[in-house]
Amino acid sequence: MNKSSLLFFFSGFLMLSACGGGSSSDDPVVTPPTPKPEPVTPADTTQNDNGNTPGVQTRGIVAFLPSLTAMTRATDTQFEAGDRIGVFAVKASADDNRAILANKGGNYADNVAYSYSGGKFTATNGIEIPGDAKLFYTAVYPYTSTAANVFTFDVNENQSTAAAYTASDLCTASTEATDAKEVELKFSHRLSKIIINLTGDGWTGNNISVKMRNVIATASVDLNSVTFVGVGSKKDIVCAPNGTRSYKVIVPPQVVGRGEKIVTVTMNGVEYSLDTQSELEWRSGKSYEYTLGLEKPNDTELVFFTGDINPWNVDERINDVVPEDIQGKMGPYIPIYRGNKPPHIEGTVFVNPFAAVYCEDQGNGGYAPGTVVNSSYIRFSNQNTTYNTIDIDQTNEDGTSTSTGAGAFISGTGDNFTAFFNTVGQTDGISTKTALVISGTKTSGGIQNLKYAFVMVDKGNDPNSRLMAKGVFRVFEDQDAMSEYVSWPGSMSRSAKKSDVSRLLTPFSLK
Repeated sequence: MNKSSLLFFFSGFLMLSACGGGSSSDDPVVTPPTPKPEPVTPADTTQNDNGNTPGVQTRGIVAFLPSLTAMTRATDTQFEAGDRIGVFAVKASADDNRAILANKGGNYADNVAYSYSGGKFTATNGIEIPGDAKLFYTAVYPYTSTAANVFTFDVNENQSTAAAYTASDLCTASTEATDAKEVELKFSHRLSKIIINLTGDGWTGNNISVKMRNVIATASVDLNSVTFVGVGSKKDIVCAPNGTRSYKVIVPPQVVGRGEKIVTVTMNGVEYSLDTQSELEWRSGKSYEYTLGLEKPNDTELVFFTGDINPWNVDERINDVVPEDIQGKMGPYIPIYRGNKPPHIEGTVFVNPFAAVYCEDQGNGGYAPGTVVNSSYIRFSNQNTTYNTIDIDQTNEDGTSTSTGAGAFISGTGDNFTAFFNTVGQTDGISTKTALVISGTKTSGGIQNLKYAFVMVDKGNDPNSRLMAKGVFRVFEDQDAMSEYVSWPGSMSRSAKKSDVSRLLTPFSLK
């Protein structure tokens, strides 16, 4: 879809005003200096630990710019400060078209540790670029001290924390021969991702955990053939939370036989187990989604629904709406659900009480946590399941401010969703680009845990700091955690009160 065709009108709901101060979009950008290579002794012509030959002229230390074919980091947006990779380098000859890694010690560089900071992977004692040849690079995430052309990788048996889940996400990247000082690494997920969604009215407990049973936890890795195969004994693996009533886990590629106990859900001390009804095959780089139903609180048997088998990908369109660095800051306050199979959420919900969760500019126009603002009706309609778009209308409780927009994007998986879009306009002659993000979990009675974020993505010259600073966000929520389905207020037709995007000053009114 061509984004320029989207039309949005938002007024009282878009909180642009500021009380003065704030950062300026004209602040200078400071680029950290390139680390200097360690001094070497000219007479020493043996290869050092980083594969560099002291005494041979080099062109500085290489840095790496990372990307993932589908972001599924702990923040679901980007690599995090402190993440480490191991990098191998092979010198290219005239007729080479790909790198073939030798045994450890036989390459130009072997498993050199690089750390992520400031948007790139760097190392003070990193790989020096030779002056006489190009290099092929192969990288492994996370850094594994035993990594080589052939090695084994173990996933964590308890992935219930974000750190443990992320550390199980084996990714690799390789490049063409290059002599660049900054090299792009396009990582791909190499294991299998399993998503377990819980559906039905039987899941009433607050203390729920999900465990995969009898699965292989070790992968045999061959970087030259790019193969990843589950090996070794079977173990139980605790899943990570993936939003409301949804769980995820990373396992090596493998085949699970028919009739094996494969998953256990524990709720309030009661265990529900499920055996496979047929053989399951989990392949490298694929995501598998399953739904487990418990229809009534007193039921004792699970209903099993086989889900989709997809490439391990997610909906990345939100990166075009909200920059990744801002998403990283928003992460603790609003979840972003990135799957390609969002639930069907058409209908009107009433958000009451509507309260501030976190305003980055608190004290400078933003609200303190817990501040209650005007309750709001939000209507979702015209959901397109092919292109994952949806229309959104919004009005406050007394109908004095109404907004409408067509063609917002929606992503998610299971019952969890995120709807998001940009608007471009002017306020008091100041150009603005803003974003709205709404996340929640669909239930039979409404939307649970609805979160609502407003972001000042960009703005023009604002010498008096009248508007929110560039990059600032505010997050609100339904304070009782349930936005019930209701009827759209009868006096509010979709075209009755379209707001003028030039009047984007009024914040949520305080009660």
